[in-house]
Order: sequence, then C-alpha cells, then structure tokens
Amino acid sequence: MKKFSLGYPQLTPLWIAVFVDILGFSIILPYLPFFMQIFNSSPLIIGFLLSSNAIFGFFFGPFLGKLSDKYGRKPLLLISQAGTVAGFLILAFSQNIIMLFIARIVDGIFGGQFPISKAVIGDIVPPQERPKQMTNIGVTFTLAFLIGPAIGGFLSPFGIILPALLASSVALFTFIFTAIFLKESNPIKLGVDINQWSYGQINYNNKPQESIPLWKNKKAMFLLIQYAFLALAMGVFQSTFSLFGFIRFNFSAQIIGLFLSAMGLFQVIFRAFAFNRIRTRLGDPKTAMLGLGSYLLAYFLLGIVIAPWQLLLTVFFISFSGATSRGITIGFTSRSVDFRNQGQVMGLNTSLDNLSQILGPIVGGILLSLPNDIFYGLVLSILSIIPFIMSFQVLKFGYDNRVITSTKIQPVKTL
Repeated sequence: MKKFSLGYPQLTPLWIAVFVDILGFSIILPYLPFFMQIFNSSPLIIGFLLSSNAIFGFFFGPFLGKLSDKYGRKPLLLISQAGTVAGFLILAFSQNIIMLFIARIVDGIFGGQFPISKAVIGDIVPPQERPKQMTNIGVTFTLAFLIGPAIGGFLSPFGIILPALLASSVALFTFIFTAIFLKESNPIKLGVDINQWSYGQINYNNKPQESIPLWKNKKAMFLLIQYAFLALAMGVFQSTFSLFGFIRFNFSAQIIGLFLSAMGLFQVIFRAFAFNRIRTRLGDPKTAMLGLGSYLLAYFLLGIVIAPWQLLLTVFFISFSGATSRGITIGFTSRSVDFRNQGQVMGLNTSLDNLSQILGPIVGGILLSLPNDIFYGLVLSILSIIPFIMSFQVLKFGYDNRVITSTKIQPVKTL
C-alpha cells in the first residue's frame, strides 16, 4: 500500500470516496428485515427496493460518465456525491415504503462515483498500470463491506434514523474532502494541449491516438461483452448466496455473514501479498485468464459441495477468481479507449454491474427454485465459459503490464 500511495497520491481522494460511499450503503443492509416489519412489506417489495437503485444507476451511470468527459471529472463527481448525501437524508426520515424507494432512486440517479472514479484512473495512470489500480477499487469496496454491516448492526437499537444520518454524514465528509483535495484530471477541462498530455503530466511529445467513437471501437465493445457475462455470474452469486446457504446447509443469517466476511478478508489478504507477484510472473492477460478459468471450476464445485468446510474453501476459490480477473478486465476496457471516452466507457462498465444486480436475484431465484440446487453452480459455471473463451482473443491485444527485453521480461515500475 505504501508504494501504491506514493506512486499515485492523486488517487487518494478516490479511494476515500469509494470507501465511504460503500460504507454508507452497507451500514443499512442489516435493516432489510426491519423494513419488512415496520412497513409491512413482502420480501418481493424489498427485492424491488434494492433493485431500484441499480436500475436507475444502469441508465444514469453512462450519462454522468459522458458528462465528465465534457465538463470534467471533479464537478460531476461532486454532483454524484451530493446526490448520495440527499439519498441518505431522505432514507433517515422515511416514514413509508414510498419514501424508501425515493431515497434509493435518488442515490441511483446520482450513482456516478464508480464510473467517474474509474475515468480519473484512466486520466492519471499509464495503461499498463490501470488493471492494478482498478483492482484497488475492488479492495476498497471489500474493506467497506467488512466494516459497514457491523456498524449497522451495532446501531440497530436506535432504529434506521441514526445509521442513515451516520451514512449521510460520512457521505458529506467525502463531498468536502473531494472538493478540497481532488484535482481535476480531464485534460480537455484543464485546457491542456492533447499533444503534451501524459497521464496527469504535461510531458507527452508523441501524437495521441485518434479518438474513435465508442460504438465503433471493436476492442472496447468486445471487452464490455466479456465483462457482461463475468458480471452476470458474479451478480447471481452475490445476490443469492445467502439463499443457497440456507437451502443447502440451513445456515443462519449470522453464519452467512461470517462466510461473506471471510470471503472479503481472504480477498484483502490475497491482494496485499500475492496479487502483484502473480501479475509480475504471468502478466495481466494470463493473470486474467487464470481467474476466468478458475471461475469455471469454482462455480461447478459450488453446486456439488456437501459440507460447510467445502463451501468455505469454495468461496475462497471464488474470491481468488474475482481478485485475479475483475480489476484487470476493467483495466483492459479502460486501455481500449483514449481519454476522451474514459467517462463513457467506465459508465457503461458500471452499468453492466448494475444490470447484474438487477438480473442476479431473478436468475438466482429461478435456479434455486429448481428441484435440484446443483443447477445453481452448474449454470454459473456455464456462464463463465464465455468470458474465459473470449480471453484468448484478449491475449492478442497485447495488454501486458511488463516490459519485454532481449533477455527477460521485467515488470513495469510505478513512479
């Protein structure tokens, strides 16, 4: 972490923004059963409540990302953060289910923090280092989810108002911190000559690549399709794993929480001690292939485990697969476009995550309704075949993080 922080101090406000945003959301997760009781709602209504945020984020994420390409990253990021503050304030004073929906929809409409944060990385970080930094977003996300639910559970005796006010307070802190410390990174907004721009520094003397409209960029579209299948399978797993654990092993909510926490902790440890070693050894394309191929086996094992300890090892395997593939794949997508399309392509990437959160509960619910729950893991494994096969084509894109010399391959060093 020290090397990372020294290498790109400009990104520090982003990590704080993403961490606080997810922390605020995860604080309220323990209150879902409370919502059903206090507002006399069914599980289906609560499911739609969760999906409403993703639905609006699916449509508005690319729009906000595209606006950041034109008007700058910082102002659009601040607008998104202000919307998050407003959403949590509405949640704090919600008196009925309609106000809850309004709170989640407002947060979804202004859910531009993830795509714009990824676009800032595209502005500042050289292409070969972007997969590493995109992975750091996932680690930040995981850390927030390790802490948030515990805080929410601790505050549960006070009802929803105190956790929601806490969430709005930390979101307001993020807004102020971003306003003070985040520097604009979009060269168009800065008025920099694009012939002199090089990832946050004005020292680039080569002619930049010609800007290609996103819909005509074959590499970008190929990578977005690959990520769509990857995100869908993970969306099914994330949204319905608790149901699977209950159906297969009759797990309680506490046991499910421990499994998810263990999965997140494994990913943090793996990212800190092993991820960069694998990248240096294999290079980004082959590291991503390793993760995508591991998904095939991990999801298949998920369908046939018969003991809790087997399930624990399997979720560790799934966590390994995600840690070695998701961030790198997102980094490849960022590399496929120039800075003039970073916001738009990262908005689409985030919309695919939102779409997976919409479809995941539906697909997972159908699979777990079948007579044999082995199909749950089997279908996820089949879905994972497509991005794995596509990764062989990605190998030809040349998106390696290493410098090839006449004698050996060396990792690219971060400044």
